[in-house]
Amino acid sequence: MTAQITSNDLQQKIQGYLEVLALETDQARKSEEMQRYLDFVAKFHQYSPSNIFLIMLTRPDATHVAGYQAWKKMGRFVRKGEKGIPIFAPMVHKEDPDKEDSPKVLSGFRVVYVFDVSQTDGDPLPPMPDWKSPEKNAELNEKLIRFAESRGITITFKELHGETQGVSKGGAIEISPNAGTKTLIHEIAHELMHQCENNLDREVCELEAESVAYIVSRYFGINHLNSATYIALYELSSKDFKESCERIQKNVQTIIEYLLFPS
Repeated sequence: MTAQITSNDLQQKIQGYLEVLALETDQARKSEEMQRYLDFVAKFHQYSPSNIFLIMLTRPDATHVAGYQAWKKMGRFVRKGEKGIPIFAPMVHKEDPDKEDSPKVLSGFRVVYVFDVSQTDGDPLPPMPDWKSPEKNAELNEKLIRFAESRGITITFKELHGETQGVSKGGAIEISPNAGTKTLIHEIAHELMHQCENNLDREVCELEAESVAYIVSRYFGINHLNSATYIALYELSSKDFKESCERIQKNVQTIIEYLLFPS
């Protein structure tokens, strides 16, 4: 480091940005818009990996799926003539029918049908809060690409499916041409922090990567960051930052020091 920027100075700035992000995330979670959206999402079942695969094969553009009656309860109705998406539903029965408290056991599966929101009409859906940060800094992007290459990470810009902005694949990153600089930092953070970590929940991984992206972006003057909303979409709050703070700070400092003083 130079006399102008000491390691301690940088650590203090990182800590300050992290505290601001934690506060902004709590505020985002409490907003009426976010609560409406989270309440809506909570009404959907969590589908198994095999059913997710079936949904993707049948209707790759699906976003929110539910059964006919589930949509009806939410004030929406499947349009006449729409074809359902087949998935497997478990069939369970009591192990001993004569015992009231007998445990339930799986006896097989049956095919049921769900429908994507695009196949329904009715009450308007709550809008998804804006989580994208599209601002780009071409010079910073080039430095980030060189940093990634110094760590053995290749970066490819290509069109990605749906709303996906970037993907970390373990030694390789794919980025949408429409994505902002923060997304590039986010995926680099995944590469640095999570490709060798198999015991972290997805929510924690996203919290850490987005925190790194937010702090590095702010440090270099990128504006209009929607990180708080992005993190809140995973229903995370300021309490969730505590266990991850040390990992976030370490990786932020690694990236910033390289960008300031590339070797």
